[in-house]
Amino acid sequence: MNKAILINRTLSAAETDKISELLTSGIKLSIFATSSLSLPFDFQLIEQEAETKREINFREMDAMLKFGDTDYQGKTLAEKLTFNGMSLWHYHKFRVYFILRNLSYEIALVQKLASEFDEVICYSSGPETDLISDIADNVEFRYPSGNKKQKNNLISKLNFGFFLAIRFLAGLFQSFRKSGKKHLFLDRATKQWCLNINSLKPEPENYNLAYVFAGADNDFMVIDEVEQPKFDEGNPFRLKKWMFFNPRKNLKRIPGEYILMRAVFSPAIWRNFRLIDGNIRNTLSSLLNESMSSKEKWLIKRMIQFHKASRLYLFKNLAYQRYFASQNFRTISTIDENSPAVRSILDAGRSHNIRTIGIQHGNIHELHPAYRFTENDIQRNLIYDTTIVWGEYWKEFLNKVSGYPIDRLFTAGQSRTDIIPVLLKHREKLIAQSGLPKKEIVVFASQLQQDPLLRERAAFDVFESVKEMTNVHLVVKLHPSESGDPEYYHRIAAQAQCSNYTITSSIDLYQLIASCKLLITCFSTVGAEAVYFSKPLIILDHLEQDIQGYISQNVAFKATGWQEMKSLIERILSDDLKPDEEAREIFIRRNVFAIDGQTSARMLDLIRRSL
Repeated sequence: MNKAILINRTLSAAETDKISELLTSGIKLSIFATSSLSLPFDFQLIEQEAETKREINFREMDAMLKFGDTDYQGKTLAEKLTFNGMSLWHYHKFRVYFILRNLSYEIALVQKLASEFDEVICYSSGPETDLISDIADNVEFRYPSGNKKQKNNLISKLNFGFFLAIRFLAGLFQSFRKSGKKHLFLDRATKQWCLNINSLKPEPENYNLAYVFAGADNDFMVIDEVEQPKFDEGNPFRLKKWMFFNPRKNLKRIPGEYILMRAVFSPAIWRNFRLIDGNIRNTLSSLLNESMSSKEKWLIKRMIQFHKASRLYLFKNLAYQRYFASQNFRTISTIDENSPAVRSILDAGRSHNIRTIGIQHGNIHELHPAYRFTENDIQRNLIYDTTIVWGEYWKEFLNKVSGYPIDRLFTAGQSRTDIIPVLLKHREKLIAQSGLPKKEIVVFASQLQQDPLLRERAAFDVFESVKEMTNVHLVVKLHPSESGDPEYYHRIAAQAQCSNYTITSSIDLYQLIASCKLLITCFSTVGAEAVYFSKPLIILDHLEQDIQGYISQNVAFKATGWQEMKSLIERILSDDLKPDEEAREIFIRRNVFAIDGQTSARMLDLIRRSL
């Protein structure tokens, strides 16, 4: 018998031993894995063709959008899953899409192996992969046991308890004074080191809104929250000074945790919560009993799986409804307006007729679930009252691709660029301030890509391309969501035998861009920011999708592997290859309105005028 094993997740010790036993049993066995793993036996890395992944990406995006519009007894699924003004399908579709897409990658690999081998065993993260598609009879899926040992994170739990107590007391003290503010900002961003626009000193701030906050007047205030830590994953929770002391002297601040903790002591909120929670459970159970395809059942089961998160969003929504009832806010503005943790607050604001404003915080594209809506979604008013975008390109995209009404879209520019005119005058000072070696600085702006194989391959290719360049120092600028895991990149650098690098999350991004010779990324917003600084940009595009259009707009050079990238780096460093300045100017006009130091002022003016 010709047998294959596909490993698409981390194995337990027992599973590793089981495979090792099979290898000594005399069975003809081929072992494949989708990423580099530390295993006691040899295996072959398996990759999918770029065209296959592209087809899956768009196919599953279309399927996800259609699923929300599926009719069940005269109502769309999205309507049936709407409770207390919260469309739960839209709270979870981002998460669902990436699980579905990655499992579809896995299914395509499994089906290919099933046609070549007598038996295929796939170690899959699942869940229930076999429900998504018709799977060949000679395939067996093996899922994690579910008995993962919980990590004891006592210090972090104590830190978080202390954090909640102090934040509650701070909010209680603020509550004795009526705010009287007209405009509210929500700030849930992970703080990053940003340069103060006046002193050029690094400070922990909201990367996207730092200069908007700095320019806000007495009509504005901020509610900020910290992402709830996941103790079971062993993630540390560290106390930071900014959590307890308001660094923005011009803006009143209320801790969001205070609003939630007050709600905990409200019997009325608990009554509403239990009633709505019961309705959600009953609706999901009844949907599961409907006549539907196996793939639709898989999607409903994911909504049931995510019910714990839905309960949190529901409680948060009720808590903020209670808070807003005692205030007189006219507007609520925020970035990441379609994420569930933010959406639950905005939906609460809508119940009190507060105008909701989303501010673009990253690149938007056809495969971004948070910005893809159907005609039914638009008719049901599931987008917010105003969306402020960087430039005309984004305005046209949201109108034509996602159906946003044109009268709800406004251009202002990208507020982070307000510091660029200042930085360009102080380049030498910034290089000295960074403490980096006096070599040619190449920056790699990393991303927590949803495809783990592509994420790993991108990092390896970058390290491989520069490891022999003695005149180059590579700086890996970690994405905020990766800041706690630099070891991931150290491990890949060791595999590539690269030593001329630094990994950082503490140096301000714009300080790095101003100091570097060129920048590399896959499809990050940071690519556009390199263009703003007139820096050469290399897009590492393994699937040749050009998701952000940098290559088609002639503001970036394309590499599909480390050899091409190495050649591009060498040509750029020798001044043999330079950016197209005319294309850069057109790109800025279309994508970011203007780089004139006035974007934050334009945003604040739009918020004031949206009353």
